[in-house]
Amino acid sequence: MNIVLKTKSYLRFLPALCLLFGSILLRAQDIHFSQYYNAPLTVNPALTGISSGDIRIGGIYRSQWNAADSPFRTVHLGADKKFFTVVHPKWWLSGGVNLVYDRAGDANLENTNVLLSGSYTRQLDRQNFLTFGLSAGFGQRRFDPDKLTFDNQWNGFIFDPNRPVNETFDDTNFSYPDFGVGFNWRGQGNKVMGKGRTKIDLGFGAYHLSQPAQNFQGGDKSKLPVRMSFYTMPVIQLNQKADIVGNATFQKQRKYTEILAGAGYRHHLNTKKSREIAVQFGFSYRFNPSGDALIAAAELHYHYLVVGFSWDVNTSGFSPATNRNGGPELSVRYIIKKVRPISAFKACPLI
Repeated sequence: MNIVLKTKSYLRFLPALCLLFGSILLRAQDIHFSQYYNAPLTVNPALTGISSGDIRIGGIYRSQWNAADSPFRTVHLGADKKFFTVVHPKWWLSGGVNLVYDRAGDANLENTNVLLSGSYTRQLDRQNFLTFGLSAGFGQRRFDPDKLTFDNQWNGFIFDPNRPVNETFDDTNFSYPDFGVGFNWRGQGNKVMGKGRTKIDLGFGAYHLSQPAQNFQGGDKSKLPVRMSFYTMPVIQLNQKADIVGNATFQKQRKYTEILAGAGYRHHLNTKKSREIAVQFGFSYRFNPSGDALIAAAELHYHYLVVGFSWDVNTSGFSPATNRNGGPELSVRYIIKKVRPISAFKACPLI
């Protein structure tokens, strides 16, 4: 009987240990967003300044695996700005800041990443733009060892949280430098030809170029592998009221890969200037060796404001623990367009 009770007690705390040490002792992996297209600075530093306005501000809140005992919480905040020059109207510089905070597991394993990004965009002609981007910043990773449980806390009959664990960690909090690089091509339609909303972004980004160490134990040699991201984000204007919106990304981090692809329909309820209203609905699927998730997403566009919501339906081997509820994701994005004097006016050529 004691053996059965003891086994059940171990199983009770197994998920917490797996969630923590799966990230510590194995190779650390990055967080992901289902609405990655609404967090462009997490995809490629070369997407800094690639918007129709002068300033872009946005954020995402993601809650993953709420049905499990230890859900994940992820927050993204980002902002970027163009710096136009009158002397060189065919190119411009942009700068941005990107913050991602993630917390997971019973031990509150936290990862905070803050990056500054800069980009150079060259206008090749009215419809084609090339951008090169860089990012630099730091990351911090920590956890609370007091919230972990170990077999030493089993007294032979029950789990006793007051028993000593006899476990030590060299460090429970460390910081590391982080760097990224990327390229982006923007192609867009001709407004005169009735394709003023048609556009496509196609690019490549790489993060963690220095592969910083991620070990909490001195003898561990775990490093954060380079994350490579390939993506395309097309919008096709069908007529004055309708657009087809697509997205696809392939991300690789060491031996781990992820593919996310989907499409949606955007309907413009009002196209009058300063009163634009549109609604968008779509589906995506995230592929990896274990399946992962079907994603339903919706967006509301009002002038320069975009609010998006998505829900993951888990289809992987973890679905029994999550009851197939991968979790919700909420995004907000706002664009600011400055009003300039006519003598200094330069309209942004991006749509």
